[in-house]
Amino acid sequence: MKIIAFDRFNPGVTLDTLRPYLREEVANVWRLWKAGVVRENYARADEPGVVIVFECEGVDAARRYVEDFPLSKAGLISWEFIALDAPLPLEFLFDPSVDVAPPLDRTLVG
Repeated sequence: MKIIAFDRFNPGVTLDTLRPYLREEVANVWRLWKAGVVRENYARADEPGVVIVFECEGVDAARRYVEDFPLSKAGLISWEFIALDAPLPLEFLFDPSVDVAPPLDRTLVG
């Protein structure tokens, strides 16, 4: 299951407060990336922080991973989680005979 996790700085925390932990924090995320647990990692554009996409059993598993992060252990950031599931197949919303004949990719001409 994919889990989107995003952090927020706790009150009073600045980038300078985080700086001593960043090397270890990034190394931890990189280890999880190499293990296939972290699938994507982004810097937030709307406020300071990151968004991490986990591939794990569920929110509880993702929560256990972030609780082990140095910034979390130091009480500097808080996390929120969104569990994702496969979308409703759109073809169920339409007549089953519509657009099911080959080629399925209508961008291929020829």
